[in-house]
Amino acid sequence: MTIKWNFLIVDDDEEILEMLKETFEAEGFLGDSIVSCVTAKSFKQALVLVENSSFDLLVLDLQDDAEDGAHPESYGGERILSSLKQHQFTPVVFHTGYAEKIRELESRFVRVVRKGAHEDLSAAIKYSFDTKLPSLIRYIREQQRKYLWDHIESGEISPDDLNEEGEVAYLLARRLASSMSSSSIRQFFNPQYNPGSEKIHPVEYYIYPPLNSGVCLGDVFLDNERGEYCLVINPECDFAQNKVENVLLIRCVLLRDMPEFSTVRDLVLASSDVSNTKKAELRGIMSDNRKLAGMQPERYKFLPGTSFIPHLVADFQILSQVQLAELSTPARYVRVATVDTPFAEAIQAKFARYYGRFGVPDIDSEKLAEILISEVKAQLADS
Repeated sequence: MTIKWNFLIVDDDEEILEMLKETFEAEGFLGDSIVSCVTAKSFKQALVLVENSSFDLLVLDLQDDAEDGAHPESYGGERILSSLKQHQFTPVVFHTGYAEKIRELESRFVRVVRKGAHEDLSAAIKYSFDTKLPSLIRYIREQQRKYLWDHIESGEISPDDLNEEGEVAYLLARRLASSMSSSSIRQFFNPQYNPGSEKIHPVEYYIYPPLNSGVCLGDVFLDNERGEYCLVINPECDFAQNKVENVLLIRCVLLRDMPEFSTVRDLVLASSDVSNTKKAELRGIMSDNRKLAGMQPERYKFLPGTSFIPHLVADFQILSQVQLAELSTPARYVRVATVDTPFAEAIQAKFARYYGRFGVPDIDSEKLAEILISEVKAQLADS
């Protein structure tokens, strides 16, 4: 199905409006997608559109001398951006002859392009769509539309099945949550994704920033006093029932400080070949199967790094306890992210298995084998 994107273009120069509209609506500007543009010749008109309509991208001029005279504290484009942030999320590209005046506004979602730099403008717009955010927002709206019109309103679900007040809203919320599950999102970003694949992207491990205001299982904290990361391992039910007075923390070591990594790093820096054995040892610690002699594989849990957290290795033998209130002291503890479901529960289960294991002495298998062989020889001699 061909996607149609809606742009809002704001500029007090009618010729520029028409030129931009023609450029964006040209076939192939965004691949197979269709672009439809709404234009506004004044910031006043644009403000009404932003507050009452929905767009996938805004292309904004910065100033209009006639309108900005009444607002000396800000430019018209800045006021549109401020209003947009109050009403909806939409990527913005400033297209202005005064780009240097607003470079501080530039961010991942706000681009600044000087007028006349047509290639830069096209690149900025395509960058906004390469982030996949407009597609994701459209996907969420489509899931909502399909559920309410195609399932509820169509009569597929009987009104008698939804008598309780708020049931439809609750079911929609759960439906949206399901549509945002890891497998659904992987399918959304990659239509060729194989649902049977068990490979995930590291960012799928975490909720960032954390959703809950309180501490929960899987929270990763940075202890500023020690310069160390730690992982909360208390059962989630204890937090839900307000039964936690002391929080049990697992110390997380930076992967770069582990011998498996440092050995490989030193070999690479020395321009030496990295043997298959050393590669296997590094892969082993990242796959929770540490291969160094004398190490207990079940003692460690690898936490993959992302843009907001480094590669970490949780060591189940290095534990500490702090009072719950202490973790709310931002001067020392900073909650970086939360390990998501089901990964947090899997770590807790691995932790429980490690401390719940029961060791018994090994049978002297070598001696037993000799006895069995001797018995067979004796039987042979008797026969």
